[in-house]
Amino acid sequence: MADNSVPLSVVSSRDTQFLWASIAIGKNVLVQQSPSSGRAYWFVVIERGSLNVVYNQLQKAPNVAPNLGPYNSSDYILIVATLGLGLDVTPTGDLFNFLDLNGAGRELRRVEQIAQQFGCGTMGTFGYALVGVLGNQNLPGFEASNIAATNVGPVLTVQLLPVVIQGKTVYTPVQLSDA
Repeated sequence: MADNSVPLSVVSSRDTQFLWASIAIGKNVLVQQSPSSGRAYWFVVIERGSLNVVYNQLQKAPNVAPNLGPYNSSDYILIVATLGLGLDVTPTGDLFNFLDLNGAGRELRRVEQIAQQFGCGTMGTFGYALVGVLGNQNLPGFEASNIAATNVGPVLTVQLLPVVIQGKTVYTPVQLSDA
């Protein structure tokens, strides 16, 4: 049987001088550079049936959930990447709750714990990447984080598995397999 899954990769960056991140959905590569707007969270939403990008925004506020409007439903996949964020601007409040309800888990809490215990003066920056199904379903997603080491942040790789539901093909993020 042929593997019809679509690779999805997310690369965040801890570098505070050259702010960038990349998301690859199959052969479609999105690159975000943010020299003028500064360090940020990058939110991308793709439609599960077509894999088209329907939302693509940078956000500086660490405590505000992105305004996704009608896209915050299980018909869409959330992708998050960070660009050179310090441990002083980890997700809090509404943003933390939004990420938590849409796939975040242990890696987000890991970043939060290090920030609370050691602060930004000790460890500096963090990188974070998340892929999850939207809709505030509190389902586990796929995430990666990086607090120390290179300026390249976490690299998250998953697959988007096509599933037919009531005659319609939708894609669901799944763990990278060895198929």
